[in-house]
This record gives sequence, structure tokens and C-alpha cells, in this order.
Amino acid sequence: MKIGILGSATVGMTLACGLAAVGHDVFIANSRGPESLVTRLAQTGTAAKPASVSEALACDVIFLAVPWLKVPEVLKPDISWEGLILVDTTNIFVSYAPDFRVDDLRGDSGSESVARLAPSARVVKAFNTLPFTVMFAPTPAGMKRVLFVAGDESEAVSTVASLIEELGFHPVALGRLAGAGRQMELGGPLSSLELLLPAKTGTS
Repeated sequence: MKIGILGSATVGMTLACGLAAVGHDVFIANSRGPESLVTRLAQTGTAAKPASVSEALACDVIFLAVPWLKVPEVLKPDISWEGLILVDTTNIFVSYAPDFRVDDLRGDSGSESVARLAPSARVVKAFNTLPFTVMFAPTPAGMKRVLFVAGDESEAVSTVASLIEELGFHPVALGRLAGAGRQMELGGPLSSLELLLPAKTGTS
């Protein structure tokens, strides 16, 4: 599968390396251009490729892995999504350590905002409820870490759940963006919740 990653910080680079390692054709892009990624990718030894934003957007599944305040700049209104799967990994931080601040969405949610900015995309919320240092940390033998998934289109959710499983996690599909997406958001009941299940347990 061709997978595009928009954003090359910890989230984007970790996903790019992980998805490339399980055999996907991964293209990672940032605002500084593919040249800025060549050395970093070479140092990781990953098969992921440096790409332009347009190259990343031409993939089958696209991961949105940029800071929250950059989302409107990345999801430009002239992008034609045409039913592509857009995986929203963002959290609604407006500043980070040591002064963590969360955006006031006035009753809205981040995932629904992303869906409006990419109106013809099939938006799936995932990879946002745990810090990546926790998410990708080793688990006890015979256990898998749970990752939650939300989305309005069942085929898109199933595709993302399969990718999550390929990365060694246990995906749990929760429901639609308006409900489940809000539960996964910062301050929601599933944010920072770490769960482990026996590895033999099937996909939910």
C-alpha cells in the first residue's frame, strides 16, 4: 500500500519507519521539502522515502502528523481528496512543554474540524491517545497495547485498524468521529488511557 505522511517530527517519522518496516511504500513530507529529510531518513535506515507534499497526497492512505496549529495550512481547500483515507493523529495543543496549553474549540472537536477541512476525505482518528514514547514502548511478553480508532466510514476504519495491527497493536474501533473522536481527544476519557490485551485476542 502507498502511504503518505504529512509531518516529519516524532509522530510522522515513527509512523513512517514503522509502516515501511512492515512492507508499505511510504512517502514522508514536510513544509521544508524532501531535501531536508534525506539525511534523517538515511540515519534511521528506513525504506521510507523523502517526498514533496503533493507526492504524499497522491498515496492511498495519508497520515496527518503536524502540530495542531499547522493543520489549516496543510489541509488547503484546493486539495481534492476524492475519498482518500486521511488518518488524523493530531492533538489540540496550542503550546508544548513547559507551558502545555489546549485549544478551546467551543464545543467542537479536533477530528470533526479536520473532517470539515478535508470534506471529501474519509477521516479516521487514531494514534493520538498516548505519547509515542509510551505507545511504541516494549510490552510484556504475550501482550499487545490497545490503540483506539474512530471514523464515520467503516471501510476506512477497517483499513486503518489493519495497519495498526500490522504495527503490533490491538486496534479497537469505537464509532463515529462526533462521539468516539471526542472521547479520544485531549481531556476525553480515553486520552492517556493505556490498556494491554493478550496478543491472541482478535481485532474489535
